[in-house]
Amino acid sequence: MIVRITGHTSGLGAKIYNYFKSKDYDTQGFTSKNSLEEIIEHSKNCDIFFNNAYSDDNVQLKLLNALHNHVNKMVVCGSVTTEYPDPTYPEYTLNKKLLEERFMELAINKLPNVADLLLLKLTSSSYKDHEIILNSVDFWIQNPAVISLTYNVTN
Repeated sequence: MIVRITGHTSGLGAKIYNYFKSKDYDTQGFTSKNSLEEIIEHSKNCDIFFNNAYSDDNVQLKLLNALHNHVNKMVVCGSVTTEYPDPTYPEYTLNKKLLEERFMELAINKLPNVADLLLLKLTSSSYKDHEIILNSVDFWIQNPAVISLTYNVTN
């Protein structure tokens, strides 16, 4: 299986990267040092693309638009701020809302050439329990009719 992931050097991205790497999958990660074009070129035709890393210039939305019909499956890390906005981070909230709106447009009106899509609606505390997220992704790989999961992990 060919797996590509943005933001693989820390946090949830590192856990996802290490999980798939431990299964001996062809796993490649990207950081902010990689250009958008480089990420797209190296991710085309992969089995699973994890659209994980957030940036203020909305690279997540750009990657969703560029790759949704060039990969088999895509996991998009969204946020519950789309429903519960954070007034201290209006740009983050707006970018995640735009990402989710486009995601839903693609997932609900799925065309044959569009990847199976999963939106993970995460809270800041949900990043602490990567096992639940990894188990959810494994479930989704076998059940791609699920398009969105919302997490409320506390502590």
